[in-house]
Amino acid sequence: MPIRPAKWTDLSTIATLCATAFYDDELFGTLMHPLRDQFFSDYKASFTRRIRENWWDWSHVWWVATVLEADHEVVAGVAEWEFKGTMADTVCLKQWDPRRAIMPTVKAMHCLHTTIRPNRAANPDPILRNPFPSAHPFFEHHWKGTRANSVYLELLAVDPKYQGRGLAKELVQWGLDTARENHVCASVISSISGHNLYLRMGFTEEVGRCTEGEGNPLKDLGSGWILFANTSEEQRSVMGNEAKNIELGVSVESFRSDPSQKPGQRFRVRRRQS
Repeated sequence: MPIRPAKWTDLSTIATLCATAFYDDELFGTLMHPLRDQFFSDYKASFTRRIRENWWDWSHVWWVATVLEADHEVVAGVAEWEFKGTMADTVCLKQWDPRRAIMPTVKAMHCLHTTIRPNRAANPDPILRNPFPSAHPFFEHHWKGTRANSVYLELLAVDPKYQGRGLAKELVQWGLDTARENHVCASVISSISGHNLYLRMGFTEEVGRCTEGEGNPLKDLGSGWILFANTSEEQRSVMGNEAKNIELGVSVESFRSDPSQKPGQRFRVRRRQS
């Protein structure tokens, strides 16, 4: 069950995968898109817009898990990792690089499109259609100080048809290995469905909730645990043995010196030998 960097041609498949995987999710589904039953195409289009925008943020790295179906590769899972602090410094473009204009241009186009044709699946409350800008100030302090440098799991999804095959573990293991090799934290905000997986993978330090704070639009979410992975030497040893047992072994080599690479193409996977 290999994982590989995502490609631009994967984006449509990733959007469909996310729309399916997050259909019953308390955030992307119930809160943000309560009318997804009636307007599934609008619901899916929201993921397409989100993925396009974040694709051109060089601090975000995308990986996909694939399976073989009738000798054809099928994208069955996706992980979006965000590099924070010093990790972001290693991959982001220089201030003068014209490619920095791509993401704001894409966002402007999407804003125009949704103004002309609003997302009919979205929450009628304009804040809850995209609660992140309003909610983020309530919990961003958890990534300050010793936790400022982090490999953060922004999104993890596996097609329900392929769940139970260890694909999510492979995608998570990539971020854990990257964090350890660069001596930084690994972190995630957990949904209800992902909570047990993250705890098993080593995200055992709970520092707060993304729902905290008076006036937070996520206050009724019912999940949102902010978890950090233990990076002690003891935990590294345990996780190293566990990775061998479940045959997840993934390590990375970075092409940080070449900013001409597309997002998600700056790293390659080398299978760890058992």
